[in-house]
Amino acid sequence: MRIKANAWLHSMRPLFGREYAQAWLFIFAVPIVHFLTLGLQRMNRWSWSVDTPRMVKVSVQNGHSVYSYIYNYGIHEVAGRFWLLLAAFVLALVQLGVERRNGSQELLFSLPYARGRIFLAKWLLGAALFGGSLLLNTLIDAIVVAASPASHYWRLEYFSVQFGYSLLVVLAGYSFALLIGAFTGSVASQTILTWALVAFPSIFIELFDFSLQAHGIFMSRQGGSETYSPLMWGDLLRAWFNFFSYTSVRYEAIIWSQAQSLLVIIIASFAGGLFAYKRNPTENNGKLMLFKRGESVLRWGFILYVSMLAGTLGMTWVGLSAGDRVGYDIGFVVGCVLSIWIIRALLRMRFKY
Repeated sequence: MRIKANAWLHSMRPLFGREYAQAWLFIFAVPIVHFLTLGLQRMNRWSWSVDTPRMVKVSVQNGHSVYSYIYNYGIHEVAGRFWLLLAAFVLALVQLGVERRNGSQELLFSLPYARGRIFLAKWLLGAALFGGSLLLNTLIDAIVVAASPASHYWRLEYFSVQFGYSLLVVLAGYSFALLIGAFTGSVASQTILTWALVAFPSIFIELFDFSLQAHGIFMSRQGGSETYSPLMWGDLLRAWFNFFSYTSVRYEAIIWSQAQSLLVIIIASFAGGLFAYKRNPTENNGKLMLFKRGESVLRWGFILYVSMLAGTLGMTWVGLSAGDRVGYDIGFVVGCVLSIWIIRALLRMRFKY
């Protein structure tokens, strides 16, 4: 077993070397900027602030949570997660979108390596980068607190939970970005669709709610009686697929179900990205989507989304004089016609970037 593992690692070394050479500057920049958002901020709070120890003492004496001043409720970790998520998106863009644009993907596919192994090497490099950055900067953070006047309140549990949760958040975002990159054919489409799909669930539910309201259906109680059963799945969708919500959660609000949801996103995104990358039709590079089924999903999703958005705008503009339903219906029809024309033109185009 050990011999097989060594042989596998030896066979993967050229792929790791190629990925490293492609993004080496970025790999060094990630831990440095991460330190600026976490370790340096903690140093600034404890090494250069004279008043902080007194504030901690007063806070604890008054019965407040020790995290309010010692760890500041974990807002420095939140800032670090946002930076790492942005870095994960850029790395995924370099590994897939830029690789397609400069033509190096065709050369890569001609090498004697299975596409699944190539995708795995990309993912492992990113996982090692973000895991290493989190481990290094969490250790620095722990050392700073241990050497500070607040060392009495040092908690291993705090650093362990923050490290594990942050790693899940970043790997979920990174895996999702690779998933989108495996289905899109250009840098532009990968960029736009990644950010659009991150925000899509919450915005879609809001637009759907406005659509129901325009036709006299409400998702809340009025006068003590329900006119419409609340869409619990909508709330769950917001909670499960809102990366901003996952990223911005503070320490005391971290719960096990969030970690489980993130783990599901990692596994599903990795499996979907691997499936698509192994079947990548290189002749479609430059298109909005690489696969016909992907084009169909994008087409109907785009039409529905734009139509509901136009209907909501129509409810605001036209509905003032003609009524909400009439205004919504007019806007919906106009949006439907325009979106069909726009998406048809986009799907026929080949993008240089």
